[in-house]
Amino acid sequence: MVDLMDWATRRLILVIAVTAIVMLPAGVGIGWALASSGSSASPTPQAQASQASTPPSPTQSTVAVVPSPSADGGDHTAEPAGSLPGAPSRVNEFGIPVGYPHTQAGAISACGNYVSAYMNSGNREPSRIRAVLNSISAADVAERLSKAIGDADAKTAQNFGIPSINSPQAAFNLRVVGYRVQDFASNKALIQIWATGSVGVYEGSPDLSPQENWGTDICTVTWNGEDWKLADAGNGPNGPVPTERASEQFQRFLLQGAPA
Repeated sequence: MVDLMDWATRRLILVIAVTAIVMLPAGVGIGWALASSGSSASPTPQAQASQASTPPSPTQSTVAVVPSPSADGGDHTAEPAGSLPGAPSRVNEFGIPVGYPHTQAGAISACGNYVSAYMNSGNREPSRIRAVLNSISAADVAERLSKAIGDADAKTAQNFGIPSINSPQAAFNLRVVGYRVQDFASNKALIQIWATGSVGVYEGSPDLSPQENWGTDICTVTWNGEDWKLADAGNGPNGPVPTERASEQFQRFLLQGAPA
């Protein structure tokens, strides 16, 4: 049986607001791969890139997340009066919300969107992932993270006996659920993004069928003078599942609007 508790791998234009997110264990989106039957996952830096399929159009949806104001947060004066706290001002060529205020809410929103973007299976195509990451981060960051994602996805596909995580028989569905602020300063933030995911193969061996798991990614963003940019991303702790008390540490993203 594939042990989904030992893997990690790495999303519309939704605008989300907070009132007051496979993983998949060991991180949802970066650096690890699903284990083959009877084994556990391990880092696979030498894994080959997965076979590309036709990339989606740039308008493919991406989650936008906006947290509520925080009394101990950063400078909120950059947000327009009456706007949703942390709301992005536009979307880029890949449909990823960008243009965040220089506030704690803006940093959280940026992390939610950026993790959502690289969790999107279409964005993880070898022919696309580097450009997607380049649009939200520095060039050196994009190069490093795109390689980690490509290696993990190639190993995941190999372990499931499919050409690519975007193969028709593949289930690769990762969703951001909530967030927790790990550290915040005026020009740098570390945000723990909580996510759920279902990964496996449809209509195949029962041992490889999709299973749901929970986990976290650690997103680091820095302020470049104009916007919050992805500076690093990596695997956080496994879980928690919603039935655990630890899940209450994560704040919710509430749906504000979801255009098709």
